Amino acid sequence: MISFDNVSKRYPNGYDALSQVNFSLKQGEMAFLTGHSGAGKSTLMKLIMLMERPTNGRVLVGDQDLATLGHRQIPYHRRRVGVVFQNHQLLFDRSVFDNIALPLRICGYDPDDAARRVRAALDKVGLLSKEK
Repeated sequence: MISFDNVSKRYPNGYDALSQVNFSLKQGEMAFLTGHSGAGKSTLMKLIMLMERPTNGRVLVGDQDLATLGHRQIPYHRRRVGVVFQNHQLLFDRSVFDNIALPLRICGYDPDDAARRVRAALDKVGLLSKEK
């Protein structure tokens, strides 16, 4: 569940990226976020991922009010939320395989199980030949 309750985000330069946004997604629901450049799509995602904090309002993910999470809890929160970044956020010193396997390793997956999952995912999208 994701909920925005009267959320606003103003940047230091005075730009209002979001103004009094209200919505709620129930567990299992899927939504598409669309809009013109500058509409606040990236800002909204950054608030969910705790890459930014709202100026006003309340953001909930699950039953967790994100305002109550400290810096040390942010990595654990991000493990519960999947985001595909527009600029892909790849580590250029690693192979495709290693980029995909990294989150699995961080979460403590057995290396053999992680490798199986990575290859299955690559195969599913037709990129198995690009793993190296």
